[in-house]
Amino acid sequence: MRSELRLKDLRGTKTASKLMNVKVPDTVSDAIDRVSRELGSSKTSTVVALLNEGLDVLLETTPSARRRTPTRRRTPRRGRPPKR
Repeated sequence: MRSELRLKDLRGTKTASKLMNVKVPDTVSDAIDRVSRELGSSKTSTVVALLNEGLDVLLETTPSARRRTPTRRRTPRRGRPPKR
């Protein structure tokens, strides 16, 4: 799966993807171009690998991020205004 893709896996690989329009500074775009050229991979694969590696770093540095579970939101009862 794409969540397993890392920079070390990128030597000349191409993977299926979906379009996502993201605005980044020119310097970041130029750096992504340079890294993908050096690795011989597509820009899409390079961006996915960079995001995955960044998420790995986040999970290593913030242990509470791994344990966080979504909280269930209560809906107010009918006829009663929500508590403030």
